[in-house]
Amino acid sequence: MFEKEIFSLEAQPDGIYLSCSETGFKENDLYAYLKEYGIVRYDFKAIRQFIKDGKTCKICGRNPAFEKDAKILVTLDKDKMTASVTIEPPFFAKPWPTEAEIKKSLAAHGVKVGINDDAIRSFLARKLANEPAVVAEGVKPIEGKDAYIELLKDPDKPFEVRDDEKIDFWSRSTIVTVHPGQEIAIKHPLENGKNGIDVTGTVAKAKPVKNVEFSFGDGLARDEENRLLLIATAEGQLKNDKGRLAVLPELDIHQDIDFGIGSIDFPGAVKIHGSVREGFHVVAQGNIEIFGPVEGADVDSQGVVIVHGGIRGMGKGTLRSSGDFSLNFADQATIRSGGTILANNAILHSHLYAQRAVMALGMGKKSQIAGGRIEAGLEVSCNVLGSEMGTKTEVIVGLPPEMLEKRKVFTGEIKRCEENLEKIEPNLVLLKKLEADGQLDDKKRAMMMNLTKMKLQLQAARDNMQAELNALLEQLELVKDKGIVRVKDTCYGGVVISIRGLSYIVHEPCKFTAFIADDEARAIKLVPYDYMGGRLGG
Repeated sequence: MFEKEIFSLEAQPDGIYLSCSETGFKENDLYAYLKEYGIVRYDFKAIRQFIKDGKTCKICGRNPAFEKDAKILVTLDKDKMTASVTIEPPFFAKPWPTEAEIKKSLAAHGVKVGINDDAIRSFLARKLANEPAVVAEGVKPIEGKDAYIELLKDPDKPFEVRDDEKIDFWSRSTIVTVHPGQEIAIKHPLENGKNGIDVTGTVAKAKPVKNVEFSFGDGLARDEENRLLLIATAEGQLKNDKGRLAVLPELDIHQDIDFGIGSIDFPGAVKIHGSVREGFHVVAQGNIEIFGPVEGADVDSQGVVIVHGGIRGMGKGTLRSSGDFSLNFADQATIRSGGTILANNAILHSHLYAQRAVMALGMGKKSQIAGGRIEAGLEVSCNVLGSEMGTKTEVIVGLPPEMLEKRKVFTGEIKRCEENLEKIEPNLVLLKKLEADGQLDDKKRAMMMNLTKMKLQLQAARDNMQAELNALLEQLELVKDKGIVRVKDTCYGGVVISIRGLSYIVHEPCKFTAFIADDEARAIKLVPYDYMGGRLGG
């Protein structure tokens, strides 16, 4: 007789008998018990009666065909990383497999790695019939990582704005500029994987990993200390051409400067094949060349500026160049140049400031200066000055306005330094006397040290500014007797001309005329247009 819990089975010549020691058992427990002991064909009516009264009853006849031994089924998953065992249970009178028999079946299926003895014992102890249990596990390979390049500065990354962030869309720029020493990209090296082994003992290889190297051109180099780091070696625009990075010393833009590209602030030269729209700015350390018009925008160059399309200032924005400034025309514009301003056509109602000269000598009467205020250090020349309508036009020639302003600033700062030094000196004399008499406490000693330091700083600042002022005065000396206004065609009434502090109002039109300062007469004198004195450099 075999027993499990309250149930028991007994094999007699005429059949299999079921009995129990207690009533009130669960129906599911009974069916589980029968399944576990391999009783899968039985008299269902007898079972139902047994559930009712719990009396011993015959549940099936004897059939040697079904009184079989347990069957061990071994299955391996697709990658052979696990092996599972399923037991088709024996007839109740037959024994369950042993641990050794399970291992023998595993070996017959080639399983020889990762066999878990505890899992086998637990499986057998619970007598799980027809339910698979994992009894062996291999070691999965650990996959490696491909090398990859991380861009610390991405020239193609769109401008990002957080939901809670406010931004000046006129000031932003989509151009990515870099400076020497700036970190551009970093290489994350590959990480090799580690092979595993499946339950049959076969090596499970990790996938091969790929390496990658920097692809870069001019203006970039590997960092000397960290070879995994790519840095900029020059100033310019960072570009990515199909994965190849480079720094371009010149910015070449083939579109308008508007909301699509944003304002420009570039450390080199800039070339724009479109226009510069109102409210935007273009700032460059090098030359700036603009093929379209400039419309109410700011332009600032440390070199030369060329505007092929002309300038419609609309009373907004300022255009500056440290060197010469060349333009087609200007209307209601403000332009400042450290050299000469050259206009092919008209300059209308604009404010121009040139350290050397303003020239509007193109073809025909379109080369006209009318309205506004024109200032130049040495010369203003044009085909037509003023207009038939008597438009007020101011022309001021003589000492360059920037140089005069600098002289004023330097003189004022030098005077301020001298006044402060005069205030410090008596206090220092008094403190030094107290020190000599041994009456200087810590507080007064600290005051004396601070005053001494301040005195040295003021003296150094004064001496530096005096040196710059002296150099400036030498330049002013060279141009002090120069200054001329030339009008090749007609100068109309309403024009006010000032040369080295002397003024002249044009009342009647005059032709082929130049205006110079007569120092002896302290008046402006009219001479022929091709007069050689007082000219630029003469």
